[in-house]
Amino acid sequence: MPTPTLRPSTLADLETHVAHRVAMFRDMEMGTEEGRKRMADAFRHQLRGWLVTGQCRGFVLMDQGLIVASVLMLLKDTLPTPVTPLSVRGYLFNVYTEPLHRRKGLAARLTAASLDLARDLGIEIMELHASLEAEGMYQRMGFVPTSEMRLVMSAGIKTPKQWKHRR
Repeated sequence: MPTPTLRPSTLADLETHVAHRVAMFRDMEMGTEEGRKRMADAFRHQLRGWLVTGQCRGFVLMDQGLIVASVLMLLKDTLPTPVTPLSVRGYLFNVYTEPLHRRKGLAARLTAASLDLARDLGIEIMELHASLEAEGMYQRMGFVPTSEMRLVMSAGIKTPKQWKHRR
């Protein structure tokens, strides 16, 4: 079977990225269908703007004319630190592989392509939030866990199980 073909995302891939985001959270059992629909509607609008301005870049892997995996990278404003004075970081998100294509190294291939692009753009730090299932892959690629913490301040938001017991 041929190796899937890598190409940069375009605005024409918007609905695929939205669908992959919904599927990713469904697979992680995060949120409700209603919540994922609300998220998809807001994300569609947000991502469209980011893709048009170039604030977000992405890649897809094509197999026999179909997108089987995708990734997005946000160029995120942040504060300078003693580690780097650069006020832009890369943020990888929406790393998703269709179920029938998993365990073939596609997520690692997408991540590597994103890291190469980030280096070409002069990005010095890449961040991401990994699912429990993907943590090992990212650690093998050089990512390290950080001390990030969160406080859910709205009484109506249930803390997802993925946010608990990460250390």
